[in-house]
Amino acid sequence: MLQRAPPTRNIGVVTRRPPSAPKRRTDELLHCRHFGTCGGCSLLDQPIQWQLHDKVEAAERLLAPFLNGKRIECAETTWTPRHFRARLLYPVRGDRDDLCVLGIYAFRSHELVRIEECRTQDTWLTAFGRAAERVLREQRLRPFHPDSGRGVVKALWARLASGTGQVLAGVVTKPGVFAQGPALATALVDAARALPAPHKPRKLVGVVHSISDRDDEFLLGDRHVPLRGTDHIVDRRDDLTFRISAGSFYQVHAEADELLYRPVLAMAGDMRGKHVVDGYGGVGAFGLRFCKRGARVTIIEENAVACRDAEHNAAVNELRDVTVVKSAFAGAVLPPEADLLVVDPPRSGLQQKACSRVLAGQPQRVLYVSCSAESLARDLEALQGAYRLVAIRLCDLFPHTEHVELAVLLERVADPA
Repeated sequence: MLQRAPPTRNIGVVTRRPPSAPKRRTDELLHCRHFGTCGGCSLLDQPIQWQLHDKVEAAERLLAPFLNGKRIECAETTWTPRHFRARLLYPVRGDRDDLCVLGIYAFRSHELVRIEECRTQDTWLTAFGRAAERVLREQRLRPFHPDSGRGVVKALWARLASGTGQVLAGVVTKPGVFAQGPALATALVDAARALPAPHKPRKLVGVVHSISDRDDEFLLGDRHVPLRGTDHIVDRRDDLTFRISAGSFYQVHAEADELLYRPVLAMAGDMRGKHVVDGYGGVGAFGLRFCKRGARVTIIEENAVACRDAEHNAAVNELRDVTVVKSAFAGAVLPPEADLLVVDPPRSGLQQKACSRVLAGQPQRVLYVSCSAESLARDLEALQGAYRLVAIRLCDLFPHTEHVELAVLLERVADPA
């Protein structure tokens, strides 16, 4: 890995690198036998303060035309994040006997690295991944081969609700009858029960069959059929209860409430009595938090399963000022002049159609949460003139990688030129 020069200034509230800091991390805490081969992380050997400095600096360079002299805020951390990732997603390949092998892709490759340990993934999930490979091999299930269409299994995933310890797992296959499904689910539940109990309890509450209609190596399913137990997990965060079904999006960092949701709500300020539109609203992660703080909320979400989750979550939390609209955001009719529009699009960003929808809706303010600085820069250019940036924050949901999460608060210009 390239050595980086020490910084010459503070950025936001990120501490500069100590001049005497070691070039590489060699402490036992962060040693991982897979680092340098596995593509799961790339910066594990860099102190977290260095990582944050470089991320902020790169984002400021890219977004400089839109910052209006603002600096990117980013909370300083004094501890090294580890075991924070609450989702496992392992592609499946075949060994010489065409039995299933699970792991993470090697860096810039589709070669698999079998994961024995991980410093970013929850330790129970890592142990479950090893146990799941044994189960798939014992069941003699065959991996899917996209070139020939032979085999069945594409991937295995598991999602942890870190607030409750509930885990939902799924096996991704090609379409068709999956007669081995019930026996596989039973074996996975038995294997999970036999895992050592961590300091925080973990319980596999359901196993689902995720069906992928694609004939390539895409790892996510399009449809989900319960095999055993429930088809969802329940999480509790910020005094709210969230049901998250298979197929619904949920942040993978176990401390997303502290790193993302609370700082973003603080950026928006007091929204009591105001109308908040939550575009790309998912299960209501942003919308329900705003409603709990006194806002009237409209959630717009295209995924039907996530819409049902959002409606359920509003009801179970007794939040009556929540309306869920099933629609793609780019095709939705926004309530006129909403006080705040929250958008948290996928990595591809808003793009032209959704930016046009924002401009047509004329919300007073826009809170844009982005997991891609490049797509954010493109969309800010499209919104420039009608909106100006008033605050920006980097939320480090992806430590030890180059990825960033940025939250930008935009304010409508009174008389755009």
